[in-house]
Amino acid sequence: MNQTQEDVTAMIATLLETAKKTRESFMYSGDEKMIPMALIYGEGVTMMMMDWKDNKSKYQMAAMANLEARKTHAKSLSFVTDSRWVQSAKFCEYFKIDPPQPNGIEAFQRDYHRILAGHGGEIKNFPREIWEEAVVVFTNGPGIPITIQIAPYKEGPNDTIEWLPRNPQGPDTRGKSDLLTDWWA
Repeated sequence: MNQTQEDVTAMIATLLETAKKTRESFMYSGDEKMIPMALIYGEGVTMMMMDWKDNKSKYQMAAMANLEARKTHAKSLSFVTDSRWVQSAKFCEYFKIDPPQPNGIEAFQRDYHRILAGHGGEIKNFPREIWEEAVVVFTNGPGIPITIQIAPYKEGPNDTIEWLPRNPQGPDTRGKSDLLTDWWA
């Protein structure tokens, strides 16, 4: 079976809607309860729960999923997770550091990692106004460029999830991932 772009789009839309329902089921305060998953599409579907505890275990589990996709000659590999990221302009303003420059990104990254370490290594420990969160689905495979879809959210009334519109300039595009490699190569 050869997956078309329409197949991939439909698959990601289904995974994203399922991820949204799962995230909602934990209420907003259950932010650590959503377990990331890898879905390997080949002759059948293999689902791997990826209950990582830190960055080292996250990358180890992602490497295992990439290896399994390669071994089974999968058609695609998808990751579904909850995610947070900082808004760089607000981050820089809050911590009074220079914004990243094209020729000085290393200095920004050093500052960011130093500040992150000082906050327990977790974005959730930063002031709430400088970060955003979303459920994320990202997929790739032979002939399928990495495709990323996000559903951003914030805390709603009574511990609910309020889904936000997607930002066309935000991280909801084709891109790259350090978890999802070109595993078939």
